Amino acid sequence: MSVTVTNNSSKTINVNPLYFAITDANGTKHAAELGMDEDQIATVDLAPGENVIGTVTGKGKFKAKTVSFTDGLIGKAVRANVS
Repeated sequence: MSVTVTNNSSKTINVNPLYFAITDANGTKHAAELGMDEDQIATVDLAPGENVIGTVTGKGKFKAKTVSFTDGLIGKAVRANVS
């Protein structure tokens, strides 16, 4: 699935494909799979106001309900519905 991360904060955030998780329609959480898509979201530092677009892919067949991004491995998580 294609995702856009926009930094609406006043600090730089780190984006990494490993910081994403996908929750399916049954409530099961799937970690992002690396190297599965040539358009995989990049590992970048986003300054305030910047954004990055890329693909997040999960292993197996499932219907995605939400995707979550955590700023760093222990940062605050943000979740968005999948459309």
